[in-house]
Formats: sequence, C-alpha cells, structure tokens
Amino acid sequence: MAKQIVRYSTEDQENQENKKGLHRSWPHLPPELLCLVSSYLLAGDFTTFRVICKSWRSSTSLPRPAVSTLTDSPWSLSPCLMSVGSHKCSFFHPAYQKHDACEIDIPELLDARIRFSKYGWLLLTGYGDDNFSVFFFNPFTKERVELPKYTNRESFITMSFSSPPTSSDCFVIGICGWDDFGFIKRGEKRWTSHTIIKRPEFTPSSYCNPILHKGLCYCLGENGGLGVFDPNDNPSNWIIYHNDKIPLIQEKLDSVHRSYLVESDEGKLLAIFMVEEGDTKTPIHVFELPKLQINKNMMKPRKIVCRIVRSLGNRILYISLGGSFLGPVVPRGLGNKIYLPIFEDKKNIFYSLSTGKYHFIFDNYSAKNIHGLQEPMNCCWIQGRPKLTLNKDFEW
Repeated sequence: MAKQIVRYSTEDQENQENKKGLHRSWPHLPPELLCLVSSYLLAGDFTTFRVICKSWRSSTSLPRPAVSTLTDSPWSLSPCLMSVGSHKCSFFHPAYQKHDACEIDIPELLDARIRFSKYGWLLLTGYGDDNFSVFFFNPFTKERVELPKYTNRESFITMSFSSPPTSSDCFVIGICGWDDFGFIKRGEKRWTSHTIIKRPEFTPSSYCNPILHKGLCYCLGENGGLGVFDPNDNPSNWIIYHNDKIPLIQEKLDSVHRSYLVESDEGKLLAIFMVEEGDTKTPIHVFELPKLQINKNMMKPRKIVCRIVRSLGNRILYISLGGSFLGPVVPRGLGNKIYLPIFEDKKNIFYSLSTGKYHFIFDNYSAKNIHGLQEPMNCCWIQGRPKLTLNKDFEW
C-alpha cells in the first residue's frame, strides 16, 4: 500500500508554530507579561507568585512601566496613601507588591495643604499669604473646583465636607481656633462665620478633623470627649459628651496621642483613639458612637455609652489626619486591621485588632509600640472612584 503523502501549506506551517507557542510551559512565559500580572497582586498572592519558580520570581524585579497619571496604576480604585512633597506627589498602596511609591507630577498641588479627603476628592488650602484660598481637587481626573476665599481674621485649623463638590447639597466647614468657624454651601458666593460658645470642660482636638453627620458637626476633644453642635445655629453651642467606657482617656489629658472620627458605610460614627505608649496595654481604642438626641438647652456635659469595637470583621480601617475611612470587604486575611499613614523601610505599618500589636506588611515583625515613627504632615488616604467628568459649565 502506497504511503500517504501529507503536504502542508505555508499557512498550515504557521498555524502549527502558533500551537506550539500556546503550549509553552508556565516557566517560559514572557517576563514582561509576568511583571504586568504581578503588579496587580495583593500581598499574600504576590508572595505566592514569587515562589512558583525562578523565572516568575526574577520577573518581579523588572522595572514597572512608567505611570504618568494615577488612573494608569493597577490600583487606581483601591485605597492608597497620598502625600504632597515639594516637587512631586507620591502614592503608595500598602497591600500591593513591595515597590517604591509611585511618584506623579501634579503641579496644582505643590503649594497646597491637604485638609480633608473623601469620595475621591481632596479639600485643600494654600500656604503662606494664600492660606485663605480653598479648593477641591480630584487627583484621578485632575479637575479643580475653586471656592470663594475665606476672608475672616483667622485661617482654618481643621476642615471637612459632607458630600462630593458635584453634589447639590455639598457643605464645607472649617473650624478656626476654639471659638468660631466658617461654612459654605454649594451655590453660595461667600463664607458664613459663626461663633461657638466656649466650654471650659471641652477643647476640640487640633489633630482630628470634624465630621458632618446628619446635619450636625461632630468633633473629638483633646481629652477624649465628644463635642457636637448645629452649624446652622448662630451662635452655636457645644453639647459635650463623655464616655464612661474609657476612663483612662478621660482622666489623663495627655494620654490621647491621636484621635480620628470615621463615618462607616452603614451610617455609623466610629471614634479611634491612639494612646501614648506606656499608658495602656491597648495602644488603639475603637468605639462606635450611639445615636444622639440634641437639645439646645443641654448645657451640662452628658454621659454616653459607646460600644467597644473589638473586631472590624473582613474590613480595613484607614486613618490619617487628612482623611479616614472604613474600607469594604477585602481578600481573606487582610481584614480586621487599622492601616496607619506611617512607613518604615518602605513597609506600611498597621495595627491588628486580633493581636493587639503593630505589624509591618511583607514582614513577620510585630511590636507593641511604634516609638519615634512620625506621620507625614501633608498626607491622606484616598480612594478613587469611577471617572466622572465635570461639565464645562459646572459652577460651585
């Protein structure tokens, strides 16, 4: 029987070569492709990726593609720590691969001070002679919204806003000193100044930004108390609350090192206190504030019962002077942690509610205190949102 002769056309030969390429073994994938994949992996997955084989591990040391805008980064919709330096803005995501921070030129921010961050927007003021200028800026879209200048005799110490500047009900408030504040609503052409009746038993924290929540302004005090006032009253009266659950913070004025107010996605308020090292075995306290009934005639300090938060579940709490928020559900093993705006050797530091200790990500090191480590002054946690472009005729 004659042999059957099979002839291949040039096209058939090319198809055969392509099939061979599809069956390439995993260790022989292109390094550029492996580097791209690894840049999207979170901490635990990135560690697993590196131990697969030698070629995969070596691909993670390749230089990352240049990032010219924040939306080019693989974590543009994930929480990251933003800091404004003298020349560039840095963005660092704590749970992604161990690399230097991403540096991007944003000239609009180089002479500005971050006051508050929420909904993917920054609220900023100028420096020096221009510290009365106020504006919103979105680092993801590079859009800027100018607000009228604040013309009062004192500049703001702490600030906050209620909703994105694109919302019709956006409300901005800034506290000056301890006895007056200014606020402005979208559509208004000038700031309104009010006086707060001073209370000797309450001093608002100069480190904790206020929170606008359901029409009221909430502020934490230097001694752990809670002050609430209605910004629509003139003059406004501080209504003071104390928490019996934290007598240590109540009794020692200097015990509270840092304090933060955070509004959860469930509409609840959380108060976070960082206590001076050596004063307590628990360096960070988290409390859920109860619903408050405000009465203008409440002149005496009142006691409230706050629920101690011992677990965040599968969520992450991000805290910083410029902005704090409770992150959504995250991959297993990364929840129930408080991420701080503090770094050591390019590693982010977080506090675990499970262990009661500070830890370094990508490291097994843990500690009861972080003595000597400081938070950068001009920084905040920020999270991107799906891109929304302002209309050309948009007006504040």
